[in-house]
This record gives sequence, C-alpha cells and structure tokens, in this order.
Amino acid sequence: MTWVSLLAVGAFDAVLLATWGNRHDPHGWAVPIVALLLNGVVLARQAVSLRSHALLVKRLDRTLGALRKGMVRDQILADIGTGLLTAGDVNAVHDLAVEGAAALLVDTPDALAVLLVADVDELVVTAAAGTDLDGTDTGLVGRRVAPPTQLRALMQAGEVLGVGSIAELGVPGVVSPRTALVLPLVVNGRFFGVLVVTSERTLHADLRRALETLRTQVALALDGAALTAELTVRALHDPLTGLANRVLIGERLVQALARARRTGRHVGVLLLDLNGFKPVNDTLGHEAGDELLRAVAGRLTHCVRLEDTVGRLGGDEFVVVAEDLPDLYAAVRIAERVVEAINRPIMVNGHELPASASVGVALSNEASLPDELLRQADSAMYTAKRSKSGSYHIHTTA
Repeated sequence: MTWVSLLAVGAFDAVLLATWGNRHDPHGWAVPIVALLLNGVVLARQAVSLRSHALLVKRLDRTLGALRKGMVRDQILADIGTGLLTAGDVNAVHDLAVEGAAALLVDTPDALAVLLVADVDELVVTAAAGTDLDGTDTGLVGRRVAPPTQLRALMQAGEVLGVGSIAELGVPGVVSPRTALVLPLVVNGRFFGVLVVTSERTLHADLRRALETLRTQVALALDGAALTAELTVRALHDPLTGLANRVLIGERLVQALARARRTGRHVGVLLLDLNGFKPVNDTLGHEAGDELLRAVAGRLTHCVRLEDTVGRLGGDEFVVVAEDLPDLYAAVRIAERVVEAINRPIMVNGHELPASASVGVALSNEASLPDELLRQADSAMYTAKRSKSGSYHIHTTA
C-alpha cells in the first residue's frame, strides 16, 4: 500500500510540474494544492507506520528479553535442583539455596538472600548471599532472629509473605525500611525455616514465581535430608535407648582398632549384663523393664568419656567401646566407674529397684579383630557373673 501511495504522489508531482508553468491559468493552483495535501497525508501515514514499527520492535525486544531471562532462570533452577539432589548434608542444601537465590537476583544488584533455620522459638541465619544490607550482613551468619508470634505462625503454615519492612522479622540491629519476601520452607507440616529475599526494588512477578519454585526445591531437599538422617539413626541406633546398635558398634570397633594400630594405643571393650532384670519384667511388666533399660543407658552415657561409644546389643546386654587407652589400667578405671554407676538403686514407676551389672573387660593388641574382642569381653562378663554380682572381670590370654 505504501508503494501505491508513493507512485500516486509521484504522478501528481509530475502533473504539478507540467501545469505549474502556466501561471495565467487559475485552475493551475488546484493541482499543487492537492499534491501538497496528498504529500502531507502520505508523510503522516509514513510517520505513523514508522512509529508503530518502532513500538513493535521494542515490544518484540522486550518479549525476547523476557524469554531469555526466563530461560536463564529455568536453567538456574534446573542446575540448583540437580545440586540439591546430590547435596551431601543439610549445610550443603542451605548454601545451594542462597546461591540459587543470588543467581536469580543477579539483575537486582541491591538484593540479599538469607536462609534461616528453625531453632525452638527462634530462627538462626545459616547462609546468606548478595550485596550489603546497610552494612549489617557482615557477620550475618549465626545471628539469631525472634520473629513475632503471629508472623511465626504464618511462616509455619507455609504462607508466602510480603513483609513491609525487614525489621518486622525481628533481626537484631536491622532497621532497614526495605521490603522482604518471606518464603517458608514447609513440607507435610514440617517447618524447616525460611528463605528471605530483600530488595529496595519491587520484585518482578516472574522473578517471584522463580523464587517460589526455588523455595519448593529447597524445602523438598531439606525434607529428604531429614528423612535420610532419620533412617540412618534408625538403622544404626537402638530404638528403645537411642544408643548405638550392634551394626554401629561393629563399625566403631573396626575404626578404633585401625587407629590403635597406627598410634600404638589400645581399645577396650566392656560388655555388661544386668543382674536380676528378668524378675523386673515378670513382676512389674515390660514397660517397667523398658524404663529400667533407658535409665541404665543414661547412666552409662554419663559415666564414660565423650570419645567412648555406648551401645545396646539386645535384651539387657550393653557394651562400651573405649579407644585410645594407654594400658589395661585405663580400661579398669572405666569398668570401675561403670560398676559404681549401675550398682545404685533405680526408681522405676515409683518403685526403687536394686540394680547391678556384671562387666567383662577385654583389651586389644596389634592382632585383635572386632568379633574376637567382643567374644573375649563376653567370656569375661560371664566369669564376673559367676564370681560375684555387681563386679567386673578382665579377660586374660593365659
């Protein structure tokens, strides 16, 4: 259509030039006037077309820019999702969460991403990424936050919140007026903490959706890590007492013996059996027996060293793996503390029960094997049980 208009203008211009020379003909003025008007209409239309074209190009550029940013955000979320699937522990998940948020916020240079985990009635900052927040992000990790009760309840319900001022979160020393997007990390009613993003600028809707997707990924990763930790605890710990079970005792014993060979020190194994446990179950019931076992487990844990491992092998049989011992006397001192701790009455459901244990002690040498050391301690324990109630016996090779 534009070419037709231009040809028409050219034709009129030709007629204009042909007739303009006859200045004595009054009708000659009509042609140039019409031509000029037509030229104005064509030029106006061209100007409108050019403006429309420019606007179309701008819209196309914005659309392509948005698509490119969307593809970048999708790639970031995909990469973070892959990293979260292979994260080794909870701390790795925390770091990936703020790194992902910072990557999404790369075009918002004044933004800050902070991850806070639940700790009783408070939240603790475990990871942060981004630019300065009025200088208060220095030493931000480890800072404790006490959000108002109502706000915390909304967080625990999993509701995404737009807070008018970050100061409302209760962060000590932060009085910045900038807004905050609070993304709770909640899965199946389990509250793991919050991912908080702050900025002096309003976050674009697409960016908010990407951050909410990241929130979901992080929450699922934390739930998976918690489930893995729970399954690991169940697989390696006694469900009644929480002590190490036979599998974990075996692993710790293998590691302790390997270290002992390198250092020239010894590993002591103390196997103990409660005396008179069966009558407790028979007279007071299994619940009382379970309570007695838990009480013994607590006493054992508190009477040995922090580096020692206390376990329950089953029934009323417990074991202590004591490593880095200089000699047999060090193992004997531990056995004496164990006997003294156990041989005191224990209150169970309002009943004071006499308690005692027979303890067998075995000390490793350079050739000791885990199962062999346990058998030696077991043999010494039965010798102690036959000799005197509430005593210990040391295994000897003679």
